Amino acid sequence: MKHKRLIILIILAVLLLTGSVVAVLASTAARSSSSSDTPDDNSSPSFQEVTLNLGTIVKNVIATGTLRYERQEDLRAQHQVTIKTLEVTVGDKIVEGQLLATYDTTMIEGEIEEQQEALSQQEAAIIQLMAQQKSEQFIKPEVAGVVKALNLETGQMVQAGLDGKPVVIISTNGLMQVAFTPSQELSLDQSVRVKISANTIQTGSVARMLEDDSVLVTFPDSQAAMDQEVQVLIGNVEIGAGKAQISLPYSLYTDVDGVVNSVQVKLNSKVTRNTSLYKVVNAGVSKEYTDALAKRKELEDEISRLERLLAQPGFQSNGEGIISEIVAQPGARLAEGETLVKYYPSQAFVLDVSVDELDILSLKVGQEGWAKLDALSDNMMRVVVTKISPLGSTQSGITNYTVSLAVQEDERLMSGMNGTATLTVGQAKDSVLVPLAALMNDRQGSYVLLKDRVKKKTAA
Repeated sequence: MKHKRLIILIILAVLLLTGSVVAVLASTAARSSSSSDTPDDNSSPSFQEVTLNLGTIVKNVIATGTLRYERQEDLRAQHQVTIKTLEVTVGDKIVEGQLLATYDTTMIEGEIEEQQEALSQQEAAIIQLMAQQKSEQFIKPEVAGVVKALNLETGQMVQAGLDGKPVVIISTNGLMQVAFTPSQELSLDQSVRVKISANTIQTGSVARMLEDDSVLVTFPDSQAAMDQEVQVLIGNVEIGAGKAQISLPYSLYTDVDGVVNSVQVKLNSKVTRNTSLYKVVNAGVSKEYTDALAKRKELEDEISRLERLLAQPGFQSNGEGIISEIVAQPGARLAEGETLVKYYPSQAFVLDVSVDELDILSLKVGQEGWAKLDALSDNMMRVVVTKISPLGSTQSGITNYTVSLAVQEDERLMSGMNGTATLTVGQAKDSVLVPLAALMNDRQGSYVLLKDRVKKKTAA
């Protein structure tokens, strides 16, 4: 359907009677030329007086268009199923809860059996973990080595005291290291002396030559603390210094919570996987146990969901509307989330009208107006501009733009109905209202003839 743009000027009935003037209208006989070649000297033009008053001129954009549904929604599969039957066709009206299709339940029955087996195994794991839950627990390392950092003290709550830090840091290869720039040239594997304190010196060796001309020296991890400043000597001459670091550290984290009853090792102690680092009392259940409980809850919820799908093996509508498309046919296998049908929700209409380039810039989103449908000519409906397309369509030298108008809900509305919308875009108050019949035209433009009037003074 071709949409035509109409602009009309509506002269309101509100007229100001003051400040009026009088124009004259020439009679048809005076304006027309005589049919005779010889003019009639006795003929004279006749005029009709018209009073010009003030009023309001309103500019409207009037555009025609077609109703369509505002949006289209999908009904999706909640689980992987095979479609068995379809209960609707395109164009059918549907209500909330209506059965739209059925599906085969064989796959769901098999999944329920698998989930129930997994639940039984999870129950056994939980029972085993329950036996391990004690109010008194010991934190032990998972590797052997030398303790270089202890981050808990007696009396602290474990998790609050750690605040995200590891419970202990262990040196696992027996070495500390220090990087520095030497004051004299060194070679790989060259023996050096590392001064830990005034009375403690250990033997180390050059382990690596670094690209920035610095060197890495390793030495035993039995004395120096992490980040402790140490000096490197050749003989008794210092050739450099730096902070001691663990060569191969292991950070131990724990999910145990409770109160630290005792710290059972000291810094630089050698430990094995069976060594108790801390004794914790009033301990809560382990994270492994709580995770196992959460997993059991997930399995139970999934079984309940599958049983609901098994009890009602069909797709129900979640609202009113009209079926617009059947996506999956009987026998099709749908994955979870794939679309079965598409439908238009009821009472969600917009009127798409075509507005030409001369008027499009006068419209804006949110602007209100009125519309009348051809099928409901006795009913004016309020409309609101919801979208103005920036993409134009040119035909016969005229570019038009689609403007979408939200339409007031009415149960009688149907997609495809045609209508006309009126949107007010401007008005001029106190304008002189001139009848078209009073307008005269010549090469200079349009004009009117004004009658001279002399006001008589009234005696006092």
